[in-house]
Amino acid sequence: MHEYSLAKELVKTLLDGVPEDQLGKTEIVHVELGELRILSKEALSTAYGIITEDTLLEGSEIEYEDVKLEARCQRCDFSGPVSYEEEEGVHFAVPVLSCPECGGAVDILKGNELAVRKLTVADDDEG
Repeated sequence: MHEYSLAKELVKTLLDGVPEDQLGKTEIVHVELGELRILSKEALSTAYGIITEDTLLEGSEIEYEDVKLEARCQRCDFSGPVSYEEEEGVHFAVPVLSCPECGGAVDILKGNELAVRKLTVADDDEG
């Protein structure tokens, strides 16, 4: 399950890069997740919960923002959404993408992300 290794890397990145005073108050980790990232949100969230036990992030949760696939054609310079056929085996193979206008090869602009975009932290005001 590669979700566990992704969650481990996510937690390591947060622990190494965010000041401790913010980590201890983190309630939500906002993550952008591209549609080409074939993974289980449930498995990633479960792994995150396990890995954050006994850390400053314990009790925080992941909130996902889905990022739709967007590409640019190398031939005709089309830029926009590109569809692909989802097959049962798509989890084991990279989908073949082509320009909806001319059929040319495309460069992916969006849709392959797995990135922390922000943290929601608890308010310091206890009164």
